[in-house]
Amino acid sequence: MKFRKILFVLLILQVLFTVGMKFLSYIGDDSPELQTHILKYFTQSDIEKGIEYGRRGFFVRIFSQIIDFIILGLFVFTSLANRIENYLEKITNNRYYAVVVLFFLVFSLIEFILSIPFQFYFGYILEHQFGFSKMTFIEWVIYTAKSALVGVGFGIVIALAAAFTLKTFQKTWKYLLPIGSLSLSLIFSILYPILITPIFYDYKPIEEGTLKTKIVALCETAKIQVEDVYVINESKYSGHTNAYFTGWGNNRKIFLYDTLIKNHTEEEVISVLGHEIGHWTHNHQLTSILGSTIEIFLLCLILGFFFEFVKKGNEFILKEIYSPSSLPLLFLVISILGTFTSPIWNTINRYQEIQADKEALILTNDKKSFIDTEIKMARDNKSRLNPHPWVVNLYYSHPKTIDRILMAEDFK
Repeated sequence: MKFRKILFVLLILQVLFTVGMKFLSYIGDDSPELQTHILKYFTQSDIEKGIEYGRRGFFVRIFSQIIDFIILGLFVFTSLANRIENYLEKITNNRYYAVVVLFFLVFSLIEFILSIPFQFYFGYILEHQFGFSKMTFIEWVIYTAKSALVGVGFGIVIALAAAFTLKTFQKTWKYLLPIGSLSLSLIFSILYPILITPIFYDYKPIEEGTLKTKIVALCETAKIQVEDVYVINESKYSGHTNAYFTGWGNNRKIFLYDTLIKNHTEEEVISVLGHEIGHWTHNHQLTSILGSTIEIFLLCLILGFFFEFVKKGNEFILKEIYSPSSLPLLFLVISILGTFTSPIWNTINRYQEIQADKEALILTNDKKSFIDTEIKMARDNKSRLNPHPWVVNLYYSHPKTIDRILMAEDFK
């Protein structure tokens, strides 16, 4: 069998696997043992609301993902990518970096136009139906446009950097791209609250009071130095809750959604922050960045070998690895490999989340607030309380709610 056919079969298998996992997600887990555990902390109504929210738009989600696979397949298995690049070379007089930018914009525009109906359905209609979103239609349009522009802006920067590296350092790009990725990740983690957060949200320093006093005391207990604590005006847009740390060293900042403060007691907010501090205590962010860098290095080695192998076979219309028309083929390989690597990373992430949960229990010595927080957040977010175990193992980056609660109950 020719490699072109092998790759096409792998794409079809990936589509079938994705659809199959969606069906397992729809079914969930109705085992009596799990039901018994869940009903100790939740009502049958809580379970049904999570199922309803998770299942709504089921076939639309499948159709959306199939559309994505079809677009990628068209760019890879037809001459579409090559024709677009040839046309862009013609209108730019073979200006390489202009071609790179325009090719990226064409690909992004096609993706964006086809995704708009799905974004509107999931991001606006369903969020309003379930009482999450508070945005008007105009606010949603503005928010979506901002997201698209920010994504395209960063995408262009990354595309140009990758194109420059691939074209200029044709023998060493496999080593330089991972280093560049590491540098960008570290810089982005620092600049995100400065450049990105203000585009979407208003935020201000937390007011003086008992909550701030408790937060400062918690950080001192954990020996974490924090520059400041900020409150994000999430309630303007939705009812979702969240909290996160960002920055490094003495520039660490804490961001709290105002919905978290409004919907939870101070002890529950402290429990959530204890979890976030747990990630810092165990260096999870740095570990994830370093792990991602290693993965990118291995991926570059594979892609370099793969491209040369495929190009010699003349089964695809390929120019050079730095040519924009080669990117869809590389994206397809990355996507297929991701089907195997994603479960590994999700397993690592779940382990890190458990570590952070335990650290929160150690720092706060408050099981009740931890468990109450899990219950309240699951109810507020209409979480699926009985997900299928295969879906959890392969796709979940966090343990399911009942597992976190039972861990806290047993923790000493």
